[in-house]
Amino acid sequence: MAKNIVICFDGTGNQIGASGNTNVVRGYDMVVHDLTDRQISYYDPGVGTDPVVGTYTPGGQFVARVLGIAFGIGLRAKLAQAYTYLIDRWEPGDRIFIFGFSRGAFCARGLAGLLNSVGMLRPGSQNLVPYAVSLYAQSCATWSAERWDQLHSFSRTVARREDGKFSIPVAYLGLWDTVSAPGIFKRSMQWPYAPSVPNALAGRHAVAIDEKRRPYREYLIKFLGDQRLVDEAWFAGIHSDIGGDYADDDRLSDIALKWVIDGAAQQGLLLNTEKYQRYCSVTPAYAEGRIHRVSWLWALLLFRRRRIPDGAWIHASVADRMADDSSYRPALPEHTTVIDAQWATHAGDIRAQQAD
Repeated sequence: MAKNIVICFDGTGNQIGASGNTNVVRGYDMVVHDLTDRQISYYDPGVGTDPVVGTYTPGGQFVARVLGIAFGIGLRAKLAQAYTYLIDRWEPGDRIFIFGFSRGAFCARGLAGLLNSVGMLRPGSQNLVPYAVSLYAQSCATWSAERWDQLHSFSRTVARREDGKFSIPVAYLGLWDTVSAPGIFKRSMQWPYAPSVPNALAGRHAVAIDEKRRPYREYLIKFLGDQRLVDEAWFAGIHSDIGGDYADDDRLSDIALKWVIDGAAQQGLLLNTEKYQRYCSVTPAYAEGRIHRVSWLWALLLFRRRRIPDGAWIHASVADRMADDSSYRPALPEHTTVIDAQWATHAGDIRAQQAD
């Protein structure tokens, strides 16, 4: 019997806590777990979180966290761990759901790209995962024909073939504000298919309008022609207003949480009804949620206003906020499409399923 496999990558420096959890944690909490014949799940804390294997002292742990946040150290390891989880459990017909926030969203798109370029290694090939990840996740601006040939040769030799294809589809890709650089002081890496995720059959990407920190440059979906299988919409707020972790006022992140999770439920993700109603019961007043400010120290790294492309989708909560608050006037392009007009409907409207 085909099952759902849910993979969740948390954001930089984020992990499960008593409060101030990200949308990845809250989404993971909503998922119905341990239905081995119907749905299984995997959660990975963000880059720069504890514990780190091989660092046993407080000083070592601190250094590991700084390296993870500043330079993205550990990103490939997280990609490899999630890929290994899939190899051990995936069977033909299974539906893969991948979620991520911040650099976790970058990793989520990387995992989708890995599944599209390498495919799924054969059972018992876990020892080859480091080779697959090193071939795919290279730090280079462009890919040469020789590198493509090497990747394809590896895939033809060790990957499973389904219906004559190596590429593995992703049933749903749920993203909150992907950032382009793996680390604060490191430029974007070009992982194949991560920009366009062509093997994603459906998905939603919530993007922050008001984020201005240059290292948090937006990493938008690159649409291929008229193909738009992963929806992308802009929301009011800065980076963590979209992905969550502000305990004092998380109304804006709740809006983005509901939009992404609703899309997943429409694709067959099994949710706990009670928890869904707890997290996703949003009202029109949520559009007035606080837009948080970042430390003035970020000015030393230079601010950069995000460029919203012409024709972008704008979430209806943004239009509602602009109608009620004359001081909120983001730099929107001339042509936009307002989506999700009924965003504040009661959470009970969604098709969720109670755990047995």
